[in-house]
Amino acid sequence: MSGKIVLDTNALIYHFQGIAPWTDFIDGHLRADVSVSVITRMELLALNGLAPDSEKKIRAFLEKLNIAPLSPVIENVAILLRRKARLKLPDAIVAATAVVSKAVLVTNDKAMAALDWPGLKVMKPA
Repeated sequence: MSGKIVLDTNALIYHFQGIAPWTDFIDGHLRADVSVSVITRMELLALNGLAPDSEKKIRAFLEKLNIAPLSPVIENVAILLRRKARLKLPDAIVAATAVVSKAVLVTNDKAMAALDWPGLKVMKPA
């Protein structure tokens, strides 16, 4: 796959747990235009029971990625996704980040994968 990618929080959790095919996919695409939403960054760093060494590993990994801020445009798309698609707000923000970035959202979230939303492309590594 070439082009822009937005990684969902669950994709990175699976990656850090060493679960294939997530680890292989993410490691193989670090040269592409890979981003995460600021929400994903916050969710990863706020995981319950996160050990200091794991936090250090996550922070180092996130430094390799683009962190997409919560812009007014992303905010507006997230509001629409929350209202019309009834996504949880953090999921709506992540999906909106992919839509606004014109990127493929890499996720294992069934609700996001089932969305029929203009500009949203979702994939799960196989």
